[in-house]
Amino acid sequence: MTLAAVVRSPSLTWPRDSVAIVTMFPHTNTRKQGKTVTVRQRKAATIYDVATRAGVSHQTVSRYLAGFEGIRPSTRERVATALKELDYRPNLAARSLATNRAHRIAVLTGDLLAAGPSRTVQGVAEASRAAGYVVDIIGIDVDNSESLREVIDVIRGQDLAGVVALAVSDRIHDAIAELAIDAPLYLDSGPADLPGPVGQSFNAVGIQLALQHLIDLGHREIVHITGAMDYLAAKARVKGFEQLALERGLRVHPIIEGDWTPRSGYAAVASGQIDPIVTAIVAANDQIALGALRALDEAGVRCPADISVTGFDDIPEAEYYTPSLTTVRIDFQQQGTYIFNALMAQIRGDERPETGAFIKPQLVVRASAAPPR
Repeated sequence: MTLAAVVRSPSLTWPRDSVAIVTMFPHTNTRKQGKTVTVRQRKAATIYDVATRAGVSHQTVSRYLAGFEGIRPSTRERVATALKELDYRPNLAARSLATNRAHRIAVLTGDLLAAGPSRTVQGVAEASRAAGYVVDIIGIDVDNSESLREVIDVIRGQDLAGVVALAVSDRIHDAIAELAIDAPLYLDSGPADLPGPVGQSFNAVGIQLALQHLIDLGHREIVHITGAMDYLAAKARVKGFEQLALERGLRVHPIIEGDWTPRSGYAAVASGQIDPIVTAIVAANDQIALGALRALDEAGVRCPADISVTGFDDIPEAEYYTPSLTTVRIDFQQQGTYIFNALMAQIRGDERPETGAFIKPQLVVRASAAPPR
């Protein structure tokens, strides 16, 4: 399987058991330099072990794992501590037989390389593992019909509790929406933007935070380098940028289309697409900003003395750019938790949970933005 496959991304620290199940045998003999080495695997903790450690009955542990609310806080704390100390992992096969419920979640995505989607998937995986679910992460290529057929085969071959589909672009949204999936499906597009006017989109609100910061510093000639324009997030950020620019009476410079990569940010500057009167650049993400900073440096243009630059996403490297990057922080991991909880609500027939704090972007001010000369 090449186009639709369970993926482990080397750029992420995935929680254990979030991608694959490894069967461990209690005694494994291996040979090393002519010697036989016996490797003894620790026996997995049971609810009886947890009950003994916590000083409660095994029925109490079972009720705790099932989410029963009527347990004393002190008892809940002892059980939670015992679960952590013993590194308890639920026996999903046994639980499925006992409850007649599957405990496997599939996550479909067309982009595991971009910072936002990858961190969102990580949030889904961690929330799923904490709730006792195993996650299969499946990459799809919407330009290849065989890939979509493989996705369907993968999904139909598993007993799934539900499916999360991250539709970061119009093409992915349309392709996934057409899949005949029997399990409960949570289709997240935007991703997870609030419905309603563009001003309620966290993508739009985030880009407006960056733009307003530059305006407050005194900038009036500001240009936006976009992400790939088939992405819903890129469209929302463009709309948010243009809306605030018009409200503040700025000259709206033609947008420069990028593709989320440092290469596109570099090309936007190096190719001379930016009007010389521009004093600030709002990049659609931190990688685009990185490319723009490199091209500015090569051209002898100082940042922020000659021109200011802002990003979006607050990737870990942004703090260590030269200069350190003023950017917008989104809690994508918390977004993943929300998506998992929304899927669980759909499975149980409950109302969708509140979006919470992840929907509120934060401006991170660093050294790449300053008042214009």
